[in-house]
Amino acid sequence: MSSAPTSPPSDRARAKALRRLITANGLSSVGDGARFAALPLLAAWSTGDVFWVSVVAAAGRAAWLLAPVIGTLVDRTPRRRSMVGADLARCATLFLLCALVVTGWTPVTVLVLLAFGSGLAEVFFDSAAQAVVPTLAADHQLERANARVISAQIVGTGFVGPPVGAALWSAWHPLPFLLDGATFLASALLLTGLPERAAPDAADGEQGIRSLLRGTWAGLRFLAHDRVLRPLMGVVAVLGVGQQAVYAVLVVYVEQRLHLRPFGYSLMLVAAAVGSLAGARTAPRIVRWLGPGRSVKASVTVSALSYLVVAVLPWWPMVAVMLALNSAGVVLWNVCTVSLRQRLAPPDMLGRVTSGYRLAAWGAMPIGASAGGALAQHAGLDAPWALAGLLLLACLPFLGAVAAAGPGAAKAGIGPSGEPA
Repeated sequence: MSSAPTSPPSDRARAKALRRLITANGLSSVGDGARFAALPLLAAWSTGDVFWVSVVAAAGRAAWLLAPVIGTLVDRTPRRRSMVGADLARCATLFLLCALVVTGWTPVTVLVLLAFGSGLAEVFFDSAAQAVVPTLAADHQLERANARVISAQIVGTGFVGPPVGAALWSAWHPLPFLLDGATFLASALLLTGLPERAAPDAADGEQGIRSLLRGTWAGLRFLAHDRVLRPLMGVVAVLGVGQQAVYAVLVVYVEQRLHLRPFGYSLMLVAAAVGSLAGARTAPRIVRWLGPGRSVKASVTVSALSYLVVAVLPWWPMVAVMLALNSAGVVLWNVCTVSLRQRLAPPDMLGRVTSGYRLAAWGAMPIGASAGGALAQHAGLDAPWALAGLLLLACLPFLGAVAAAGPGAAKAGIGPSGEPA
């Protein structure tokens, strides 16, 4: 039995809770950025084997393969409890990793397991965090709220965290993991101030594995039948393929095609991060101007053209500008599509709809990385850029249904085929 429903919080309380959520995301993102910089260094320091370094890096992302099931668990647990629990689990994981580094005992199998465990907690947190935003922001404010959350994440993982992590690693190897654990603890403490909502019971009144799998299948079926979310899932998979095809070989492209010194790769990453932040800051205004549907199409068009410009004009200032423009387009896409999911999915399915959708994005990335490497080797370093641009242009005709989906779309009846939204 679920607990008695609580009364909805006031507008002032919701605004305060949203600020808490944004601050918690920013804090944990700083720690994540530090860990993203330090964990490969730790793996290389522990093993000296590039294969195991890549395995440790992949272990955290592998958790997304379980995302649809985790999304179902999130839908059956109060959102605040999922986020606080995930933060505390990541805090414990990072403090344990810090202790291991202090002792000097860091076998690679333990690093893989800890990275996977941290990734599992990340899936829980991200699914719950996106599901809680509609309870803290009005329908017409979703783009602005999501853009604020994404901005906090970009600042943490793109600007502050990585240089801090590398500096702390140089000072004392355990420090970046100690910082990461502390940021998760601070995030958990902040999130305890969010209003709690009772989780719905399982739709079929049952518990156990069968009910869990039935709930997971219901979320996947919703995504497959919804005439707006279904094409978005296909396009986000293509977006993941194109992006990873480019970024998997970017360091080689910068050195061999642009003939820049090693700092050139860092310059390109900074340009992309600046574009991401600019995209997050401007996305709400663009959506108000164009509407969500046309904004989605604009984001795909901008990303496609930026890839094609680089394919024909490999001049490093142009590449930096196009990477920034591309990243801005990707963030606009994220702001729009997250808001659309929050509008179109039933509240008690938002966790599994979010996780199932993101599985399409993350699952396509290894394919893109492999394709980019193969193309660069056999067709030249410009080929991955051309592939990414042409694939995205080919997606534009499939986005027609998205044009009708904006604020109030769910109320207007845009939902799964044959069912009211």
